[in-house]
Amino acid sequence: MSSPGGDAGPHGVLDRPGPYCSVQDLGRRSGRRAGLAPGGAMDQRAYLWANRLLGNEPGAAALEVTLGGLDLRFVVETIVALTGADCAASLDGVETGGWRTLRARPGQVLRLRYSATGMRAYVAFPGGLEVDRAFGSASAVARDGLPGRLGRPLRAGEALRWAAPDRACPVRRVPPTLVPSPRAALALPLVVAYEWPEFSPADRDRAFAAEWTVDPASNRTAVRLAGPALASGPRVLDSAPLVDGTVQVTGDGRPLVFMRDRPTIGGYPKLGALDPIALDALAQARPGTIVRFVRAEPEPLRRALVRRESFFGIGDY
Repeated sequence: MSSPGGDAGPHGVLDRPGPYCSVQDLGRRSGRRAGLAPGGAMDQRAYLWANRLLGNEPGAAALEVTLGGLDLRFVVETIVALTGADCAASLDGVETGGWRTLRARPGQVLRLRYSATGMRAYVAFPGGLEVDRAFGSASAVARDGLPGRLGRPLRAGEALRWAAPDRACPVRRVPPTLVPSPRAALALPLVVAYEWPEFSPADRDRAFAAEWTVDPASNRTAVRLAGPALASGPRVLDSAPLVDGTVQVTGDGRPLVFMRDRPTIGGYPKLGALDPIALDALAQARPGTIVRFVRAEPEPLRRALVRRESFFGIGDY
């Protein structure tokens, strides 16, 4: 584990963290053999845009703010980027909007109200947050028992530092055509898994015909979907590796979509896996959002993912 050095004071203070505010990056890829969840920003598109606006490395650590409710007081003059859910952001009471960079002076407060649409907003800082890392990542996963901020949400009064507070950066905005719009219904591309043939024909039809709704019990580990029960599937199962977007059918017959804080293995029947890009939209889906699965082939999804990785310069991350 590595720690940021130096004894200088904070660049900002988190006066109010909201219901769940954590440090996230692109996730922890080298800890899986130790049973650690990958973690990482739930809405990777919004997170990547926040870093791109500031000219950061794509994996720079940022804040993920669930449902808003954040007050961040600046100690230094700096610039930050805000993307993701619409939380009626304001700087010293002046509304700013999102998907843009903001200039802040010492003493000013960035406030995110509770989100009207979407679930998660992202605040990025020039050079990225200076925070502890474990297994190559700063992502916090509450259930993994990692020390300090790596294993919990942020608390009121915590001091924050970032790598380049005085970096010169123009005011930038994401082009409006590239800003996702809130949706009351989602069509999620699903690539079926090797266990798909073991579900009954009726359940296979039902999986794609049904309107599922996002359950309030959803969290960073998984999104639960309410709807008709799928009663078939393989009866004898061994635990098998999971990936982001794996869709399992739990004991009550409802699908469970694993997200960034997922376990590394699971033993329930699997319908398949969602398109990784579609997980960004699902991460912003509020309880009650309607979800439909759409059958997809892997190769077009792979090409789209490669194009996105090239655009954001993810490369070796």
